[in-house]
Amino acid sequence: MLKNYMKRSAMLLGAAAVAASAYAGAYVDVTRQYLQDPTFIPGWQGYIAAVDHGVAEVWCGAFKAYQNLGEQPAGHYVLTANALYRCGGNNYSIEHQDGNADLNTAYIFINDKKEPVTGLTAELKARPGDGEAFDPAKHFPNGLEEANKAFAAGKYANKVEFDHQGGELIIGICNTGCYYDEWCAFDNFKLTKDGAEVTTNGIVNGDFSTGIDFKRNWDNWSTENKEKTPDINRKGGNYRKCGGSPYKTAQQVELPAGKYYFSMLCFHRYGSTVDENGVQYDHKWPGKAKPGYGCMSRSPKDWFEAKDYDEVGEDRYQHAYIFMSKNETCPKDLGYEDVDMGDLKDNVDVRTRVKDCWEICNGDLSIMPDNNPREALEEYHNAGKPDQLQYTVKNKCTTADDSGSERESSAAFVNEGEKWRQGVEFTLDAPTKVWVGLGKNQNTGDGYWHAYTDIKLQKWDDNAQSGVDSIALDTEIDENAPVEYFNMQGVRVAEPTTGLYIVRQGNKVSKQLIRK
Repeated sequence: MLKNYMKRSAMLLGAAAVAASAYAGAYVDVTRQYLQDPTFIPGWQGYIAAVDHGVAEVWCGAFKAYQNLGEQPAGHYVLTANALYRCGGNNYSIEHQDGNADLNTAYIFINDKKEPVTGLTAELKARPGDGEAFDPAKHFPNGLEEANKAFAAGKYANKVEFDHQGGELIIGICNTGCYYDEWCAFDNFKLTKDGAEVTTNGIVNGDFSTGIDFKRNWDNWSTENKEKTPDINRKGGNYRKCGGSPYKTAQQVELPAGKYYFSMLCFHRYGSTVDENGVQYDHKWPGKAKPGYGCMSRSPKDWFEAKDYDEVGEDRYQHAYIFMSKNETCPKDLGYEDVDMGDLKDNVDVRTRVKDCWEICNGDLSIMPDNNPREALEEYHNAGKPDQLQYTVKNKCTTADDSGSERESSAAFVNEGEKWRQGVEFTLDAPTKVWVGLGKNQNTGDGYWHAYTDIKLQKWDDNAQSGVDSIALDTEIDENAPVEYFNMQGVRVAEPTTGLYIVRQGNKVSKQLIRK
């Protein structure tokens, strides 16, 4: 074993100070224990677009679907699943995907161990001819019914193995994508430990026998008492509401006393697509200039430059919120000013205004997700070969869609992770039933955009160590030890994305800026 030794240094003392502050307790993911169907599917967190014929899928977008199994004992774990990934249309995938790692962006994982998902055309490259029935021994699938038949025939088997040292165990599937018309279908997740299937706190609904139901555990209501479910499967890997009706999505949960954080990866854009000069464009028909409407005739750039989102005044923009409420019934009116809490009670309930993507990206259009980017669309239409452009432009919208596509937002959420997490903190002094959710009271601002994914409930644990207690100053460093990542709240991260992390390898702890 290769070893070396570090002496006392200012850097190590700095790391020790960071560790001491970050690991004096931490938030622990308790979504599985208390929140039902955060993906509108039992067992799964993150995002899943559709389930049919007992198979789940995401089309045309980056995504992450996972199960946090909590504390699991040390051992050798093996995750298996039937899954396939297509990097674009069928013909494009046949010609380009096989043997090209850059076009194989999906993987299954256990914590930080991952393996690529089998490519759609890796083995078979033919579709049924005229009048010919689909045969999984001869044809690759094109749809969930055919995928189910292929999986039942043992095709597209995937496996990842992981030597777990004990502690939190997270399993799932992810696509960092994304290319236009890509497709990821998956089913039959099973987990073994030392050769035996994990049944205690193991995978729930791994075969997707129970599919999507927006009404199962969520109340979805607007202020007009009309049911409004989140937009799903809009060419992307996240939920959204965009350029339209008011909405509320909430769930009532009974929680023990403690401190909680209810959150999601999200943003809310105040108005439609703009160019570098701040000119707004119609979210329905990108490329056509159209001023904003609603409470304020402002572009997203105007809001960012004014920096007065939270100021109280007449005729103000009605914000999108994440909230917690102790109401007996689901709050429908969330208010929009400090003096107008709607159905929420001041000093009892809590709400957080969902930040604009301009705020989060500090006004930098080059790194900001867009749902109908004018520049990309102009390039697309002027390219001469638009069918090629849409397959080769990664993580960018290249086609116009009704109310926009989610490709850029879903890619940002997967690849930049905690940069986009927003939520509400609250403390309960006794066991209490509370509503947790998100919503917006009215349609204001042309093309407003509220994208979100990975709904999560966390509980503060004073004793949570997340693996780091202290740092020895004369530190022995094992260069062969596994590398572990923790966010700045002390929570272990299985798949670090772009951002600042605390990194542990053996007894060495440091802060690192990860760029992906």
